[in-house]
Amino acid sequence: MACFYAVHLRIKKTKDRGSANMRTIQPYLKTMFKSKMPIVLMAFAILSVTAAGQTASPASAVNVFYKYDRSHSQIFNRRNIDARKQWFSPELYSLFQYELKREAEYFKKNPTDKPYFGDGLPFQPYDETCTTSGKTLHKSLVVKPAFQRGNRAAVTATFAFPKPCKDPDTTTYTIGLIKIKGAWVLDDVNYGEDTSLKERLKRKEY
Repeated sequence: MACFYAVHLRIKKTKDRGSANMRTIQPYLKTMFKSKMPIVLMAFAILSVTAAGQTASPASAVNVFYKYDRSHSQIFNRRNIDARKQWFSPELYSLFQYELKREAEYFKKNPTDKPYFGDGLPFQPYDETCTTSGKTLHKSLVVKPAFQRGNRAAVTATFAFPKPCKDPDTTTYTIGLIKIKGAWVLDDVNYGEDTSLKERLKRKEY
């Protein structure tokens, strides 16, 4: 990085002095590309991924989230919530932190009770399976755009057993998103039961 910075300064100081100064810069460029090319490529890759994330659609953002969520632990605890923090709006993350605090206080008085989110993180139905033709199948996920206006959007996330399962046992959630600093993040989940994730997290009693 020091080499790159030196080249940047050299170019800035000599940019108006013609081709003679360009010949002076060339040795620095050769040195940089010989010794720092991996760093340059790594920086380019990081910038590309960041730009892609900032321009991603709401549906693609939800797909990326579920790709992680469905392949990692579903236990409702601080570690798993923090692992998903990048996909949460500030308000949603704050509500999760409050829920963890309430849970800890509740268990001091009721150590044998099942916690409110004892079935796991609240982003997908129970992980049930369908067994057919000697195969055990999990529910597939289909994400579709539903609404977008300005910095707010909604997509549907439909979980269903694939064929040849006779009963798809379909469940559809509506995911609310907001756009912050160019990136779409989850802000709420409507379960289609006249309730949402935020409403559950804001309940008065534990």
